[in-house]
Amino acid sequence: MQLRSVLLSVIVCSSLFTPGCYLGDEGASEEVGEVASPQLDPDGRAWRLFKLSVGGVPFARALAIGGANMGNYTANTEYWYVDPAALSALGAKNIVFTHSGGDSYPPSQRGPQSFALPREVPWEAFQTDPVSGGALYRKDNVYLRITKNQSGLTRLTWYQILADGVPTNIVPSGTFVPVRGSVSVPSGHVGYYIDQAVE
Repeated sequence: MQLRSVLLSVIVCSSLFTPGCYLGDEGASEEVGEVASPQLDPDGRAWRLFKLSVGGVPFARALAIGGANMGNYTANTEYWYVDPAALSALGAKNIVFTHSGGDSYPPSQRGPQSFALPREVPWEAFQTDPVSGGALYRKDNVYLRITKNQSGLTRLTWYQILADGVPTNIVPSGTFVPVRGSVSVPSGHVGYYIDQAVE
């Protein structure tokens, strides 16, 4: 199934969390609320860099590009850079997201595994979790499922569970904790997901 976002869209990554704190260009603190644009959203900036750590160890970076091309970076694209050495902790330790953004050219990124994902992917509704396997994480009403093999990531799935309204997209920040089983949708709620395979 094609990966459909933070980061980590998605990835990554909905009203991912309750409002959290992130750093802008000058290190100023801003409050993050619901974001009504594509997954792993630059949130009005030309770019936003999401950093993911697992159990305190750097794991991945996702560079979300806004609506304009920037040098070698294509508009509305997420560029992921993953260190497979950190994969063994997935599912056992928390994932922490931080991010920063800017309007000038983004900082250069690289990693042992790199791939690009489209950022403009619609959320699809579900009542029964359509995806299984991998390491599942949760923060509030948002979930992230990460599937891997020995060499790196193979699939990213973002979920959000809503009692009403339409799914918004996310600027992930803060701590996601590992959970077991599938994503359940309580009575009176609707689940939404974006599922993307890494190619």
